[in-house]
Amino acid sequence: MVQSTEKGLIAWFARNPVAANLLMVIIIVGGILSALSIRKQAFPQFESNWLSVQAVYPGAAPQEVEEGITIKIEESLQGLEGIKRLITYSNRSFSQSWIEVDENYDSQEVLDEVKMQIDSISSFPAEMERPNIRREKFTQEVMILALYGDMSNYDLKELGNKLHDEMRALPQVNLVNFNSGLDYEISIEVSPDKLREYGLTFRDIASAVRNFSANMSAGQIRSDNGYISMRVEKQAYRGGEFERLPLLTLEDGAQVFLGDVATIQDGFEEGLQYSKYNGKNSLIFEVRASKDQDVTRVADVMDAYLERKKSELPEGVTLAPMIDITYYLEGRLDMMIENMIWGGILVMLMLALFLRIRLAFWVMMGLPVSFLGAFLMMPVGFLDVTINLASLFAFILVLGIVVDDAIVVGESAHAEIEKHGHSLDNVVRGVKRVAVPATFGVLTTIAAFLPQTLASGPGAAFSKAIGGVIILCLLFSLVESKLILPAHLAAMKNRPVNPRNPLHRLRNKIDGGLQYFIERVYRPAVQRCIHYRYTVIVGFFGILIVSAGLFAGGLIKFVANPKIPHDFPSINIEMNLASSETATLDTAKKVERVVMDVEKVIEQQYGMPMVKDISLNMQGRTNARLMMVLVEPHLRPIDTFALSALWRDNMPPLPGMKSMTINDSIMNGGGGRDDGDISFRLEGNDAAELKEVAGKLKEKLATLNGVGDINDSM
Repeated sequence: MVQSTEKGLIAWFARNPVAANLLMVIIIVGGILSALSIRKQAFPQFESNWLSVQAVYPGAAPQEVEEGITIKIEESLQGLEGIKRLITYSNRSFSQSWIEVDENYDSQEVLDEVKMQIDSISSFPAEMERPNIRREKFTQEVMILALYGDMSNYDLKELGNKLHDEMRALPQVNLVNFNSGLDYEISIEVSPDKLREYGLTFRDIASAVRNFSANMSAGQIRSDNGYISMRVEKQAYRGGEFERLPLLTLEDGAQVFLGDVATIQDGFEEGLQYSKYNGKNSLIFEVRASKDQDVTRVADVMDAYLERKKSELPEGVTLAPMIDITYYLEGRLDMMIENMIWGGILVMLMLALFLRIRLAFWVMMGLPVSFLGAFLMMPVGFLDVTINLASLFAFILVLGIVVDDAIVVGESAHAEIEKHGHSLDNVVRGVKRVAVPATFGVLTTIAAFLPQTLASGPGAAFSKAIGGVIILCLLFSLVESKLILPAHLAAMKNRPVNPRNPLHRLRNKIDGGLQYFIERVYRPAVQRCIHYRYTVIVGFFGILIVSAGLFAGGLIKFVANPKIPHDFPSINIEMNLASSETATLDTAKKVERVVMDVEKVIEQQYGMPMVKDISLNMQGRTNARLMMVLVEPHLRPIDTFALSALWRDNMPPLPGMKSMTINDSIMNGGGGRDDGDISFRLEGNDAAELKEVAGKLKEKLATLNGVGDINDSM
């Protein structure tokens, strides 16, 4: 052991390089193993504070839904503690309510209270279905798949149902939503002439279907080995099976079947089905993961399944991912690794201009040690931070901070060695000289991010992920710079300087220039500031007042949540309630033509496209949605916001359209509860008057520059 007169934890680790190296190896190996096992997710886990109440009233007009359901729900929930906001919509055939729970209340307890209040309503219409009351749960989007090709809608749906069952049976894949379009429906068109011929009524037809198309228990048979359950399975599922249902037995023993008196069509429910992907019939699958699953593992299973299904699908039919969220997650991870590598190289090169290369190398090692130390502690229970876009952003944000204290410690030890010679005591003294200010410098930065880890509410998961990662990186940078780095500095050999070394000559020139700047410029400036300290204080407050004035005067803007451009923007269309399905589809096709015309202009102007794929789906009689998948970010001639602005500028008048929303930002859209960037609330008892005032307000807002997508809830 090297003899030393210095005491303390820093000196002990400097005298025991084995302990320092062992600590470094534990952090590096443990961090690598932890990084490989940490769950990877698109976004941090968060608990939603929204409740949803949906009540279906088949065939009812919006006014009937409003009077019979919505108003009664609103009245029953008045005064209920924990409700911050209640948003209700009365639509044709159903009522939809969104309840925002106050952050100071438990969402599950409020949900129980809401259920009790709504279940106690006894005056709901008799034809209304039981209300569906649930809490919005967080699930992670993994992939959106499109099944498309030259195939009829019926055959495509048959194939889609089979693929849906296969996907749900895959390991790791638990949540697969299947947008299959219109539901199956078997229509029975009874001939009045045939009914009169056989003396039958519609009630006889209904009774026959009810009695003969059903599965029922036939009791039990006792045997020596126990009981055998008997079951009769007569449920009809196809049109041909319904045709063979018996209605009547004639005197000669002949039977009259349902197919003898009715025409049976095996098809879809009444409505217009339109789902196109790049102009071909399509169906959409949404693969999601629960909050405890690793999205990359789910994606790997799906990738293997898609590769296997390529050769099994019918000719001309394709199953391919429209959107793969893991692509963006892995892109951010690659960016972090690349930034860490280049950041470490730049730190080492810059330090090599002032310090010895080995010293620069060990200072640079603070970067991977700090990051891997953070990975080591991220899965700990009280933190439980996953690898997601927010935590990766935190790594990129803290990249330039974690090596600051290592640079300060390394430079101080280097100056002590140059002044008094290379020895363990000199290294320790150099480290101790800056240990306290460097430590408090890191602790003040930690204090700035600590409130983020103590945040509460639905959005707290994002701030906790960012604050937790930054604090972990800074803490491990303290460990590396105060315990590991001194041992490496003390173990470095004191090699004589070669004057003919080009790097040494360059270092001397730079050092000479810095010394000149320090002695002739920096030191005199500091001395003057100390002498005229009150002038400096007044100048500081003057700058502070000017900065506050720039903000208060609107020259410096404030944006709480900056808009992040979407990689797959969408356009949601809602028509007036009186509109037909054909009118909705015609409007959607007009919007699609605008998108394609803008795309042609962009290609002519820049020589590169913006949109790779287009999906158009009818989502009901009065609703349609277009989704555009953009090309890779580095291939885009303009950004998403500029593209959406071109769509708005080229959009023609669309008669009968109630609202059109272009979602060009990741944070757009709220499932019926999005207030937009700015919202106004109009209250009144006269619906016609409210609608008139809302129209005038929309016209006025439309005249303002930069204002678009002006919609209302009427």
